[in-house]
Amino acid sequence: MAKRLHTITAQVKAAFVRSLSDCGNVRAAAQQVGFAATCLYDHRRRDPAFAEAWDAAMETAMETVLEPEAIRRAVDGVDKPVYHQGQQVGTVREYSDTLLIFLLKGWKPEKYKDRREVFHRGTVELLHKLEQVSAMTPDELQTFLAEVEAHMQQRSGRDAI
Repeated sequence: MAKRLHTITAQVKAAFVRSLSDCGNVRAAAQQVGFAATCLYDHRRRDPAFAEAWDAAMETAMETVLEPEAIRRAVDGVDKPVYHQGQQVGTVREYSDTLLIFLLKGWKPEKYKDRREVFHRGTVELLHKLEQVSAMTPDELQTFLAEVEAHMQQRSGRDAI
């Protein structure tokens, strides 16, 4: 039996790829073709064509299995059993806000992305000038201080918006 786990033919690889595109689950697809997932991962590392077919199968599974299931769970919800004193007394429909957030971010990142804007225009240049303060003439120092003040006013105006 151990020898069989390492004898993966082109037909086995093709059957695995078909199964993977149908389910999107490596372990389930490996079990379907009768091989250990670790053995198939090993072949993936050594066979670029197999790795490419594997990736294409996962793309198909994402579009036909995984994304639709995520949408269903996020929008339609799933029924979860409710128990009381060890007995199921009903169900409650639960929705996945987390899945919905990920779907929205994936489909419209420009609208739903996490926004972390860092305003540092001019700051780096001012820091370089700060290193030169000891060598500045009084006029250069006065100009530098005016630049710092203008930069700070610009930042506080932006923070207020």
